[in-house]
Amino acid sequence: MENEQKVTIRVAGIIIEDNKILFLLGKGYKELWTPGGKLEEGETNEECLKRELKEEIGVDLVEAKFFKEYDGPSFYRHSERTKNIMYLAKISGDIKPDMEIESFVWLSGEDFINKKYPMIPIYESDIIPDLIKEKIWN
Repeated sequence: MENEQKVTIRVAGIIIEDNKILFLLGKGYKELWTPGGKLEEGETNEECLKRELKEEIGVDLVEAKFFKEYDGPSFYRHSERTKNIMYLAKISGDIKPDMEIESFVWLSGEDFINKKYPMIPIYESDIIPDLIKEKIWN
């Protein structure tokens, strides 16, 4: 079919510590996102998340609990769609951003309300409101 958009499956972790959510800033980008990345062929969601956490920030995945899936237009590739498979994740180890990650922030509820940092819109419009609605965060 000609009009079918390419769909990228992205598996990401929502890491909450001390009531703050871990967000990353990729080199060359202005918007924050949670750690994760593209699901590779033959990988399970958990294997993908484990690999991405190790590659991006040098930590180990201790636990992953499925949260929700979000399907929508890709923020950076407008002709594509992204299916975000979100997990509540627990990690171990010290966060050491790799070459593609500029920095990281622990986002507080106050930071979110005050829009302190720009983030990929799906976090503001859907993911964080769902975390709040389900009393997982703030």
